[in-house]
Amino acid sequence: MIKEQYRNIILLSFFGLVCIYMFKLPSFIVIIMMGIVAIYFAIQEEKERTALGKAENMRLHNQIQNVTFQADIRQEQLATLISNLPMPLILLDNKGEVLLYNDGFAEFRDSKEKRRLTYVNNDFVKPVYRFIFDATLFEREIRKTIVVDEKEYEAYSEPLFKNNQFSGCVIVFQDITKIKKQEALQKRFLDDASHELKTPISAIKGMVEILNREGFNDEEIRKDFLEQIENENNRLERIVSDLLQLSRLSSDQLVMKREACDATKIIDASIASLSYKANKKGLAFHTDYRSNEPIFVDPAQLQIVMNNLISNAISYSDTGTISLSTFHEGDSYVIEVKDEGRGISQEEQDRIFERFYRTDTDRSRSSGGSGLGLSIVKSVLDAHQAQLVVKSEIHKGSTFQIWIRN
Repeated sequence: MIKEQYRNIILLSFFGLVCIYMFKLPSFIVIIMMGIVAIYFAIQEEKERTALGKAENMRLHNQIQNVTFQADIRQEQLATLISNLPMPLILLDNKGEVLLYNDGFAEFRDSKEKRRLTYVNNDFVKPVYRFIFDATLFEREIRKTIVVDEKEYEAYSEPLFKNNQFSGCVIVFQDITKIKKQEALQKRFLDDASHELKTPISAIKGMVEILNREGFNDEEIRKDFLEQIENENNRLERIVSDLLQLSRLSSDQLVMKREACDATKIIDASIASLSYKANKKGLAFHTDYRSNEPIFVDPAQLQIVMNNLISNAISYSDTGTISLSTFHEGDSYVIEVKDEGRGISQEEQDRIFERFYRTDTDRSRSSGGSGLGLSIVKSVLDAHQAQLVVKSEIHKGSTFQIWIRN
């Protein structure tokens, strides 16, 4: 701008000299003309300055728009992120006003009305209201378990500070209902396992103490006790074996080695291994193999399934026949185990796959069962994406069907 002013002065001076010496114009006319030219230069200068100002203003305007747009994008991204979080979240400022909360946290409100919410004036359910109030009032980290609509949440509050001044807090709730249920199931399983292991151990210990008494010489009782000790030892071994099997299935450590195999041969092998147990109770086997088409399964695991189902049928039957059949139903291969035993009530059918659950405790223990057989069956079939169907009536027997998509 300064260079342009010098240029205008030089041009104005040159114009004046030309008018005086070349055109011999009177000096007062030259002065007027120079004034006009000076005014022209001033107008042009002002136009240029205005144009530059407009350009600068436009540049600043564009920058402001761009910054605002970027801020809007960031705010929208933040809102989207918070809204899609898999856990309820709420953010409050230093005055306790609710800045934002996601859909998960909105579920804790008693109404859906859009209005200004604060830590004291809101419509959150009572336990949530109390936690928000404490988090804002005490300005410190708080961790607490609260219950809302029969769901357990781990509530966590993190205070926010700026220049050592409280500027608000963020509150997050994590649904721990499933974790608590799993913990309860695990505790129950450990309690049941301890009880089941103690029973044969206590029996063995008691009989050994009697046999070791000084002067004990009853050969008939000795023989009976040794037989019972062997039975209890076998039951203890089965419990430990079943626990290890369940542990592998639960931890996904068991790798299914699937291959094409003949299910009828696996069934025949189970019948052969359990025929002695069935014969002792006067039970007969009947087979009806309407399909021997190969199926794609882990033969060792299917053998465990069949052993458990047939063993259960023997344990809960006193007379009659245990029928085993195979057939096709649509695109599924079905294996059926049917007995004529005591049957299972509808209420018990919902629980028979629980670990250590027995429909007849005394009968199951006397037969040496661990109470884990059907849990193992269910876990193995789940790993094969196979379905287990139970049909039973009291005093009319039970039917277990394995449906394998082939």
